[in-house]
Amino acid sequence: MSANATYHNTRENKCSWSAGSALSHVGTGQIKAMKPEGQRVVMTEDGAKSAVRGRAGSSDCPGRQIFRSSAHFRSLQDGLLSLRQMGILFDVVLVVEGRPIQAHRILLAAACDYFRGMFAGGLRETQQKEILIHGVSHMAMKKLLDYIYTAEIELDLDCVQEVLIAATMVQLESVIGFCCDFLYSWLDDSSILEVLQLADLFELQQLKDRVRSYILNNIQTLSRMDVYRKLPEEEIFRALSSDQLQVTSENEVYEAALYFHFSPEEVEADKVHLQVSLKDNLKMLEAVRFCLIERRVLERLHSRLDQCPLKQSVSAALRYHEQELWQPVLQSPLTQPRSTFYCILGFGGMFSSTSLTDKKNLFQVFHPSWGEWRTLPSAQSPRMSNQGVAVLNNFVYLIGGDKNTNGFRAENCCWRYDPRHNSWASIQPLQQQHADHCVCVVGGHIYAIGGRDYSCELDSVERYDPSTNMWQFVSSLKREVYAHAGAVVDGKIYITCGRRGMAYLRETYCFDPAANHWAVCAEGPVERAWHGMAAVNGRIYVIGGSNHERGYRRDVNKVACFDPAANSWTLVAPLPSGHGEPGIAVLDCRIYVLGGRSHDKGRRMKYVHVYNTDADEWDGETEFKERVSGLAACVALMPPAVITQASSSEQRIKASWEVVDVYTSEDSSED
Repeated sequence: MSANATYHNTRENKCSWSAGSALSHVGTGQIKAMKPEGQRVVMTEDGAKSAVRGRAGSSDCPGRQIFRSSAHFRSLQDGLLSLRQMGILFDVVLVVEGRPIQAHRILLAAACDYFRGMFAGGLRETQQKEILIHGVSHMAMKKLLDYIYTAEIELDLDCVQEVLIAATMVQLESVIGFCCDFLYSWLDDSSILEVLQLADLFELQQLKDRVRSYILNNIQTLSRMDVYRKLPEEEIFRALSSDQLQVTSENEVYEAALYFHFSPEEVEADKVHLQVSLKDNLKMLEAVRFCLIERRVLERLHSRLDQCPLKQSVSAALRYHEQELWQPVLQSPLTQPRSTFYCILGFGGMFSSTSLTDKKNLFQVFHPSWGEWRTLPSAQSPRMSNQGVAVLNNFVYLIGGDKNTNGFRAENCCWRYDPRHNSWASIQPLQQQHADHCVCVVGGHIYAIGGRDYSCELDSVERYDPSTNMWQFVSSLKREVYAHAGAVVDGKIYITCGRRGMAYLRETYCFDPAANHWAVCAEGPVERAWHGMAAVNGRIYVIGGSNHERGYRRDVNKVACFDPAANSWTLVAPLPSGHGEPGIAVLDCRIYVLGGRSHDKGRRMKYVHVYNTDADEWDGETEFKERVSGLAACVALMPPAVITQASSSEQRIKASWEVVDVYTSEDSSED
């Protein structure tokens, strides 16, 4: 035996090993010499050695290292299971339904709060060898202990409820979650009532939310089942009131409401209207958004009803339909589409390709989850470019712009798009033609600002009141400007840059609608025109465009951020490529820059770039199929019934971008 090691023989004839005396004879320099300088020897999990370059230790504690084994806890678990299987070192017995279950006290205390409080909280059970457990079955408790030792539990329909009771009592959250997962996997129309009752009994909010989701996603089939009328009234009303209810039309919601109060046979016999008039308490009908039901259906229903609360609701919906022009100011929760699906919409534009021959009225729609652009047919969609675009109460307004089917002509025409019905309506035209202008929404009004009519540049500002369908002039700009852009922060309009004559501008102005006054703000860091602007979290981003800084037309890739509160500018991450006349849209706090012209490349572009304001970085997104500039882009809430009409990659080439109007020249309103 080495002289540097000590062997101890104790009185109980047990052996122990002491390494202290061995190390005491070895100096620090000798320890360092045992290992080559500049290498660390690391033992891998299969026992092999590998040399890692670099000095041992760290700058904080030279010579000290931390080693971690990913297999340690698995090995520890296997060891505990082995002790259990061999019946070694048990120190507590749980007595459940008169039957014993042996266990290791320290493992139970480490596994959950219930046993931790029992064995480490100073209670009398700390000293007891046997612990009586009440309120749970022996089978369920044994399964819990099996899980504590193995991290696995087997569930079936016969045992899941008892296991859930036991897991809830001992506060074993992971097993409660497994029980919820299991119950949800078996959830269907026949079991939904029992599962919902369990969720309520044990206050399982996660499971209850899943049951609610099931109701939302399966309302059409579930509503025709007998169990539907046994479900709690408040749960059904909650579902029928939800924007997430999966239906293709409001007619289906009306039917589901009737099915709760009447049998499917009564509803399908089409005699319910006779009984409805005699009943006062038809709670579910209050959730129906009658304004979203087609007018002809409402008229038929109205004619068959006697005077009753339902007839009053139908009458109100018919009055809403009769006032189509004023609907944006008549909005309420009962007129909103049932959807949570916000999409980017793109209207009009100028295209470079002659291969697009589809002359149907189309516009474009995009959602990040699709990974492609889709086309949506819509009758009477205007065929223009560089239109001002605004969204008010989820109605999309296209204001003025370039009529470019034959050269360029500024327009004063205005249109309104209703996403609920995928329909268009003309509204009062502007008082004068506006092209290369900008449009903003503040306080329920739409503002058309500056621009030109190709005979003169404009300093005029017009305001649209949707409650009167009229435009009126408000305070003019300090000076005329065109090819500028605008955005809104805290109820005020900000416009930047643009052109006056042939000069590119850096000017920034702020309009206060309450005071009807324009104020001068700090100038931007770079002159530009035909750019885009977007407001995110109280800051304004000025993106793209072009200027004549070097004596020739060039892209402006610098992106400037304006802080209205500080009246100051900063530069952020630049664009990866040029975007002149781009479409701009903000979705989920990300700025989408869509197509446009690159003067550096000498053509329109089909790429799309997305700016993450939090990370200050740009990403690429799905490109258009064709090069496009002058796109009017916005974000709107789209109902599922309309989205299903959009052509997907199954009908079109992936990332399709189809023309609204074919104009093949590379000329632009920028010229």
